[in-house]
Amino acid sequence: MANVDAPAAKIQMEPVESSNLAALGYDPDKLILAVRFKHGDTYHYGSVTLDVMSEFYTALSKGQYFSLNIKGKFPGQKMTGSCNQCGAKHGWIGETCVECGSGVYEDARRPV
Repeated sequence: MANVDAPAAKIQMEPVESSNLAALGYDPDKLILAVRFKHGDTYHYGSVTLDVMSEFYTALSKGQYFSLNIKGKFPGQKMTGSCNQCGAKHGWIGETCVECGSGVYEDARRPV
């Protein structure tokens, strides 16, 4: 099973036609699916097989496929967040903010 808690490489993504999803990418060696949503956040999902990824890419409704076959079915991790200094959004968690240069992007969601 892929470990989405390990430091993750940025996965190259391709734009997709969808009302909710902006881009998809896949690392076949690590079995990690990368999904960027229209709102700008990127998530990684681990243990996604090539068969599932192929079905996802060819689905008529990628948003529906995601909701039915990915979300809640594979371990996921939010990869982008907001700057802890200036509030700039959608930077890679742990990296220095490109807007202010002094803050770090972090996931500000509170644990449930």
